[in-house]
Amino acid sequence: MEIIYQLTEENGTAKISDIARRMDIAKPSVTQAITALRREGMVYQERYGPVLLTLKGEKRAREVWYRHRVIRSFLSEILKVTPATADRDACLMEHIISPETFTQIEKCLQKKPDENTSPTEKNQITLAELLPGQKARILKIIGKESWARQRLMEMGLVSGAELKVERFAPLGDPIEISLQGQYLSLRREEASMLLVDLIK
Repeated sequence: MEIIYQLTEENGTAKISDIARRMDIAKPSVTQAITALRREGMVYQERYGPVLLTLKGEKRAREVWYRHRVIRSFLSEILKVTPATADRDACLMEHIISPETFTQIEKCLQKKPDENTSPTEKNQITLAELLPGQKARILKIIGKESWARQRLMEMGLVSGAELKVERFAPLGDPIEISLQGQYLSLRREEASMLLVDLIK
């Protein structure tokens, strides 16, 4: 479901062949999995058509994708695992990790010290934490790297600017956003420098 969700956000549709290619498995295996998900009311598919998430399926997919991102952040930011390995391991861990352990990982990330942010800023959300489709207003740029701050400002990413997260690359980096009719790509590190306020 996570792959279906990502493909839909990236391309507007999720085909069996695209799912198989992304997961590096045979199409018959994908078809079998889709059949099981359809029985559970998670997806809908007309004969030979694209796979669509139901409301129930989309809710579950968002939950799984959130777990993936949190675990990946823990592995890469706290344990210093390489991004590619962190992404692969997160895919495995997100389905078997206990709620108690996951909660502790969330708390660990929230308590992670950051010399460039104030205690108030640590409780706010950054652009890197948003999901595809979410909209936000930039509150401020954080971090002391002057070259990075200058680059963000030159791209129009300044306080008060409104944007929308369009899609993530397969490994979650870079992130594509839309801003005032133009599309921009940001590295996850850069997106983490933007404190934002979600627009409902």
